[in-house]
Amino acid sequence: MKRINLLIISCLTCLATTVFAQSFKPVANPEKVLADLRKTSQATTSIQASFTEEKYLAVLKEPEKSGGLFYYQQKDKMRWEQRTPSKYVILINGDKLRVQEGSKEKNVGQAGRMAAQIKELMIGLVNGDFQQNKGFSTACLENEDHYQIVLTPVNRRLKNIYSKITMNFSKSSLHLKELSFFEKGGDKSMMKFQQEKFNQPIADNLFKEL
Repeated sequence: MKRINLLIISCLTCLATTVFAQSFKPVANPEKVLADLRKTSQATTSIQASFTEEKYLAVLKEPEKSGGLFYYQQKDKMRWEQRTPSKYVILINGDKLRVQEGSKEKNVGQAGRMAAQIKELMIGLVNGDFQQNKGFSTACLENEDHYQIVLTPVNRRLKNIYSKITMNFSKSSLHLKELSFFEKGGDKSMMKFQQEKFNQPIADNLFKEL
């Protein structure tokens, strides 16, 4: 189960030390910001994007870098496909979660409840349902160009994995631009999205076939 958890976390993870060098401060009206973000996510029926990721591990001097493609379709379909330096795929379609590393599919059924929680978290970070996730407390910050949502785990299982998760949204579009996971042991992952396309058709087989 630990191997599966690490694989899913590494797929997901990443964010923010360069572009967001500006310091963040609390927003004056967090309720309005969260409502605006929720409205934007509810109006987003699909997302297609490329991503770059940097993983900072305590045992390595330099970050591990990777990249790939990301697909989301409202409200519970997601494909996370790393293409470099090696291939792995996380596929979510409704209540189904599948993981492929290289050419082999992993058995995530053994992960049970934890796999279900991670699946719920991954989808919630994209579709805005993180605001209703009782496993986290939420803080809302801002700088000149971005809003930053800081999610701090209160759920015991999630606290054993993450110290916090941060999400940076463009103030101009209110779409997610960067996502970071800070793990309890000190490792962190930073992910940046580019070349986004919103509300355009996506082939259904991308959410069915690894």
